[in-house]
Amino acid sequence: MPVEADATAAVQVRTRGELVTLQPVYNQLKSLMLINERDVSGLGEWVHRTREAMSLEQLHKNRLVMCGVYYAFSTLGDETSFGAYLDHLQALPAESFQDRLLATYLRITPEGCAMDDRQPPSAGQRQKILSSADSYLAFLGEHFNDLDFDLEAQAYRYVVDPPAMKTLVVDHLRQMWDTHLAEEWTRVRPMLAKAVEAFQAAVTGMQRSEAVRFVLGRDLPNPWWERSVQDAQRVIMAPNAHVGPYLGKFISGRDLVIMFGARLPQGAANEVPEVSRTEILTRLDALADDHRLHILRMAAEGGEVRAADIMTALDISQSAASRCLTQLTATGYLVERRKDGGKSYTLDPERIEDTLNSLRRFLGPVRQPPGHAGR
Repeated sequence: MPVEADATAAVQVRTRGELVTLQPVYNQLKSLMLINERDVSGLGEWVHRTREAMSLEQLHKNRLVMCGVYYAFSTLGDETSFGAYLDHLQALPAESFQDRLLATYLRITPEGCAMDDRQPPSAGQRQKILSSADSYLAFLGEHFNDLDFDLEAQAYRYVVDPPAMKTLVVDHLRQMWDTHLAEEWTRVRPMLAKAVEAFQAAVTGMQRSEAVRFVLGRDLPNPWWERSVQDAQRVIMAPNAHVGPYLGKFISGRDLVIMFGARLPQGAANEVPEVSRTEILTRLDALADDHRLHILRMAAEGGEVRAADIMTALDISQSAASRCLTQLTATGYLVERRKDGGKSYTLDPERIEDTLNSLRRFLGPVRQPPGHAGR
């Protein structure tokens, strides 16, 4: 197994409570979460390759751990290496997994997770929540809009048996680290560290909202994100090699951790080829689809486009149109806005031009073949 060396995890930017760091633990957890996202296009190649290498049983266990009992362990990501994190989990009493899971659920509403230090439920609350699978599912239904009831029913069997839940979590995370994550982290960590370093001088002195907007390279997706950024004690941002154009979030106490696709700051003086290549692949992936290209053409010709227009023109389902629009919006090619009670999308020509310029910078001067000059 590759040796994890994360001295560079200490490299960070402090701008009035904001940090840009490697976040090795949350990086691994986010990558594991991405394996479950089968209907999301534009993710890193490692996600697809790892998914294909896993058995059906392993894929199911990953869903059970990263969805069903995820909040039992995901708020403990401050260790400087994933190995230290696993050792910390192994040393915890099993009951603390159940306590953390239920305490986090009590902070969650269908609109998002509140940033507070709510304590675990009382004995009476715990008894009511865990008295039966039906009671547990009803409790979850009060806090989440969309539930996989079959998965949560399976998770319930572990939630009421903390030693079994601890074993499930620790064994799965360790197996995934040894088999899939450690080698990949050794490969991408130097690239991510360079992305972190590239943001250091750029964000110093910025106000929080300005720093977040600059690092992410985009506006925040919705009002929940905006409120969370303002309410957080600290906003911690970390590049991830696999998330593509999308954002990920973790809430730890009053801290908000935002994962973003590895990129360089706008106008960075020094080119970092491996980081630039990752960002270019993310952008080009959004263009490597006939439907998405057609949508961009519709937006360019009509000034704006709606999902209903796309479904009619391309003869695709609502879910297919939504996937295309999500990727194009996340990549920045389309700008979403509310209009007449719905959503409309307009083309961002600057993003198109910036993609072309990024490709030119990455390729550098193009040499002409001998005898080509003057033709």
